[in-house]
Amino acid sequence: MLEITDPAAVRAVLNDPAFVPPPVPPASTGIGWLRATVGRFAGGAVHARRRALQVAVLDGIPPAVLRDGPPAHPVATLARAMGASDVPVDQVREVARAYQPGTGDDTRADVAVEALVRVFGGVHDEATAARIGILVQACDATATLIERARERAVGDVLRDDPPVPATKRQAGPGAALDVEAGTVVRVRLAGDLAFGAGPRRCPGREHALALVDAAAPRAT
Repeated sequence: MLEITDPAAVRAVLNDPAFVPPPVPPASTGIGWLRATVGRFAGGAVHARRRALQVAVLDGIPPAVLRDGPPAHPVATLARAMGASDVPVDQVREVARAYQPGTGDDTRADVAVEALVRVFGGVHDEATAARIGILVQACDATATLIERARERAVGDVLRDDPPVPATKRQAGPGAALDVEAGTVVRVRLAGDLAFGAGPRRCPGREHALALVDAAAPRAT
């Protein structure tokens, strides 16, 4: 797999719509359904529509609400702000472990996804997937950022030891950097690019940093 670490090249890939996440197969339930229904693994107009659903949810949560809330796991804090205080954090963790294809136990994740679908009303639709996706993508990454920021300034962590160190993209026709169509690249996320860039940049950056602030003390 081609590794891209130069910040300028990383930014070029992340800003190029010809680079998209490797596709995932369709599914009607479980972790396969979640991957196939969130914006994270979609492209084009489908990605834009699904991303807008997540942005709308996050826009309804002022970061200060997360920063000033009672101490809790970041998933519990975020879920409470979403109006879902009964979200089982352990189930979100189970899904997070398998969210990227080939990284976890899909059988266990299937059970966990279905439990989360029931919490959010029992309907397998894009709105439900958007809410679950927000929690899953915030789960391990934010908890890890919090732990690392207890000993170092958060900016230093994001520069030197980011919780999500890289992401994958697959080149389409006309991709930048003369990468052949179909090639999967791994791009480094760090510093100013720790939350990504371009049309797929993380929409929850301010929320994640607010959750870090809520977990004081941390280094300054």
